[in-house]
Amino acid sequence: MALSISAIGACVGAATEGGAQPASPQAPSQGWVTAASEADAGPRCPHGALEDPHHGFVRCLEPGEADAGWLPPPPQPEPPPDDAGAPPPDGGPVDGGAPDASIVSAPPPLVEVKEPEFMNGDVPNVAKRLEKVSSDLAKCVADNGGLSGATGTIKLQFLVRVRGRAEGVEILDARGVTPDAQRCIRQFLKNRAIGTPSADPVGVTVTLSLRAPK
Repeated sequence: MALSISAIGACVGAATEGGAQPASPQAPSQGWVTAASEADAGPRCPHGALEDPHHGFVRCLEPGEADAGWLPPPPQPEPPPDDAGAPPPDGGPVDGGAPDASIVSAPPPLVEVKEPEFMNGDVPNVAKRLEKVSSDLAKCVADNGGLSGATGTIKLQFLVRVRGRAEGVEILDARGVTPDAQRCIRQFLKNRAIGTPSADPVGVTVTLSLRAPK
């Protein structure tokens, strides 16, 4: 397929002297990537040339080789990117645009802790402990969609054992808040110190009343 080393050397010498070489009956080796046009060849190779840019090899073409079917095509310019100058596919702003207002946190609601209900005993001051973290509970709602209306409620249930922490926190009912806000509150209260129970365990049910700030 490829020319022999002696044949390549002869071709190189002929190209240096400006002489034309006989046509090769075989296609060029894979290193030959382009056939120069007659306009680009200049007086040294009036009928074009085969070039190997990796090894600096050039062979002038014979008149009958100029239109040979085995010649590789001349290199084509790289096409521009398909999305050059196009707006973002979602129609949004270009780089540096303003952030989407929908992901900005809503104002935190006001949280009121209703009187808890107990099963199998009680947990003294559990309402006061929840009131101390009411701002964190409100942040869970604000950072996860806010209230869907003027008010909302979340009814919680958990167990308190002798170690005094909320276990198995569950949402029994929720209105006006997103599932993400409910999940945030559950994670926040999980294993949080809530007070020493009078028995082991004590079930606690408490409702959080939420109201949009004025």
